[in-house]
Amino acid sequence: MTTASTSWLRAHRRGLRRGAFAFAILYAVYLVAANMFLNSALGERIINRKPGRYHAQWTWAMSLYPGHIHARGVVMGGHARTNRWTVASPRADGRIKLLPLLWREVAFGTIRARDVSVHVARTPDDMPTTKRPGRAPWTLRFDAITTPSLLRFDFYEARVTGHGKARFVFEKQLQGGAMAVGRSTLEMPDATLHVGDVALLRQGALTFEIAMPAHIREQAQGAEKLVLLDARMRVDGPAPGIDLVARNDDALPIGAAATSGHLRADLALERGVLMPGSRLDWSAPVFSRGADGTALRHPLGVALRTAPDAIAFAARVPAPAAGAPWLRADLRVDDRRLGPDDWLRPVRAVAGTVETQWPAVPLRWIDLMLDDVDWLAFDGRADLDAALALQQGRLRAGSRIDVRDARLRARVLDNRFEGAAHAAMRLDEADGGEPRTTIAIAMDRFTLAPEATPARIDLEGRDLRLDLAATGPLAEFHEHLDARLRFEDAQVPDLRSFNRYLPGDSARLLGGSGQASGDLRLDNAGEMASGRMQVRGRGVRLALGPSRLTGDVALDSRLTRMQKVGRRYTIDALAVTLDGVRLEEASRTQAPPWWARLALEQGTLDWREPFEVSGRGRVDMRDVSVLLGLFAERRVLPRWIGNLVDAGQVHATGDLRVRGNELVFDRIAARNDRVDLQARLRIADGRPHGDLYARWGILGLGVELQDGERTLHIAGARDWYEGRPPLLPR
Repeated sequence: MTTASTSWLRAHRRGLRRGAFAFAILYAVYLVAANMFLNSALGERIINRKPGRYHAQWTWAMSLYPGHIHARGVVMGGHARTNRWTVASPRADGRIKLLPLLWREVAFGTIRARDVSVHVARTPDDMPTTKRPGRAPWTLRFDAITTPSLLRFDFYEARVTGHGKARFVFEKQLQGGAMAVGRSTLEMPDATLHVGDVALLRQGALTFEIAMPAHIREQAQGAEKLVLLDARMRVDGPAPGIDLVARNDDALPIGAAATSGHLRADLALERGVLMPGSRLDWSAPVFSRGADGTALRHPLGVALRTAPDAIAFAARVPAPAAGAPWLRADLRVDDRRLGPDDWLRPVRAVAGTVETQWPAVPLRWIDLMLDDVDWLAFDGRADLDAALALQQGRLRAGSRIDVRDARLRARVLDNRFEGAAHAAMRLDEADGGEPRTTIAIAMDRFTLAPEATPARIDLEGRDLRLDLAATGPLAEFHEHLDARLRFEDAQVPDLRSFNRYLPGDSARLLGGSGQASGDLRLDNAGEMASGRMQVRGRGVRLALGPSRLTGDVALDSRLTRMQKVGRRYTIDALAVTLDGVRLEEASRTQAPPWWARLALEQGTLDWREPFEVSGRGRVDMRDVSVLLGLFAERRVLPRWIGNLVDAGQVHATGDLRVRGNELVFDRIAARNDRVDLQARLRIADGRPHGDLYARWGILGLGVELQDGERTLHIAGARDWYEGRPPLLPR
């Protein structure tokens, strides 16, 4: 030290001591104030003023100098639009830059944390951005968030666990401003990567890089950010196989725990485009079962290469012996772009061939193909034989898929058809050169049950046919789908199962069995557009209000939907044949059995439970005995009524309406050369009400039925009947 310096120090010794003392006091005040603030409820309340958007907790924190923060037990989280995020670390050190605070910028220097866990998930709750007019928004800037010990990173459905190091660079202007991600990296030599519950990598080397330029939400949000993304991923390590046994119900049955394959990949993405040089190699075992149930293992090899003009993909499962499962796929994608504007763009650009023969393969993948045909579902296992040729994402003519011994469910009109089925898909060219896809499905045996109670079997049959056809690209199969469902002479063990369509106690089946047939045209939603249905029953017992009838019944109906959608139908034809019918109340009279032939004209039907039916019908019947019996027992009527009954075959017309728990017959007019009979009858909740007028020659009789009580009108019967109001409007 020079003499001048020594003299200056002596001259200013007192001032320096005072300055040092003042600095020490200020530093002590800072230490006390800053650390009290960080470890007090006041500091936590100030930092967490808007916990819905951002919150931070720590068990203990300290600051050694302005801008420095050391914290223990740190948990931070926030909610931005539809994303929630959480970061946890037992120890973190960082520095906040003080001068940028003057221009409303929270800028952090390098933040170092240990044993970090990160969780990012979507939420249905949207946290909208609130802008304050007249005030410049704050900006958050993280120069680098680093950790030498990342333990877990959850990003939506993906999850990475292990031990590695990571670096994250981020900048965001609040109140809807721009966001940018600087070059950020993740390196983990012992990573396990899960997507959902599927482990794609086990204890392998994983390197990931990501960057994204500054952008605002209006430019890209959610999946749209992919077009801005630069990323690179390198993977090398054990990978799962395909387990067609343990993961039978999975659409993508990846995950063989016993033995692993190997995955090696180097994939680069720039602005949503897979870059040339990207490659992937996956070798793995495939576990399956033979036709006799024995366990089988097959080697699978998958390779992906990216050239400047296309992506090439190949997969092989060689057949070790004749009759063994095998797979051969060679595909080329002439578009390297990935983007949310059209996720199916690579699929639409694919060309090549896929051929396979495989027994007992799980069928959940068919549900993915028929995702929009939700009324049809394949399940279980089946033998697969396929040969597909693709061009520009479309199957070429001659492509086929054959599935044998599959379990099929078809939901039609709130009923479930189910059984073991064979399906054959063929692709041909329709007139005009458009592709036409047909799927012919046959069930050797099937059952039908209500969708609401699938354990109750209403119908058992053989040889059900379901034919699906659509003209146009396979990707639009569901949009143009027409279907036809057919079955004949299926057994109905108990006709009472149809009571859910009938009006409760007003008309219900009490017993009997029969057969049913159907020929239905279905739209792409599985709804009936038109159809013919037939039901035949022998020894059927039927209740009409308090009356009980037995006999044989045959019904034949043809329906056409009135509108493009919905379940309101025009009854094109409805014929009901009744034979051997007896009123149980009159069974002691040894009267000959009764018959009738009914046809409903100008009718409509609303398909629901119960049906709503209306229309005008015509009936040919043996005599009027059953019609009279609905109003009164024969013994309570005058003797000449017997002559009315014995007058022979009668032709009748009338109006019908079934709605809710009500059955209404109105304007019934039955006549032959000697008989003149008119009636109207309402059965509501099983209780009949109505009027009847019968005339034979000069004799006439009126019967008024109310709540089971009958009133006879003899004098002026015709005038009485004509003065009674109709039950249905014209």
